[in-house]
Amino acid sequence: MTNISKYDVVIVKFPFASSMRYKARPAVVISSDNYNSKSRNTLLILAISSNIENKLSIETELINWQKAGLLKPSIFKASIATIEKEFVITKIGELNIADIKRLENMIGTIC
Repeated sequence: MTNISKYDVVIVKFPFASSMRYKARPAVVISSDNYNSKSRNTLLILAISSNIENKLSIETELINWQKAGLLKPSIFKASIATIEKEFVITKIGELNIADIKRLENMIGTIC
C-alpha cells in the first residue's frame, strides 16, 4: 500500500509478541511522513483496541472513533511496533486534531 501518512488509521497484520502469528487489527501510523517516504519498507504504528474495559491508566480513548473508521468506541493501546509496509491491509480513516492531541500526550507519557 502506498501513500500512508502519519495519523492514518489502518488495518494491519499485527504481530503477536510471543509467536510468529498475526491477526488483523486496527492501528494508527505514528512515524513521520518523512520516515514513511524514505524508510526502506517499515512503519511505526500504535495499536488500537475496542477492549476499553481493560485499558491501562496511561491508555487513552479516541473521541472521534467513527471518523477514524472504527466500528466501536476504542482506545489507543500502549503498544508500539515497527511493521513492514506490506503488513498494511487497508486504510480505514484518519485521526482528527482532538484525537491527535490525545495520542501525542499519551506517547509523551509512555516514551
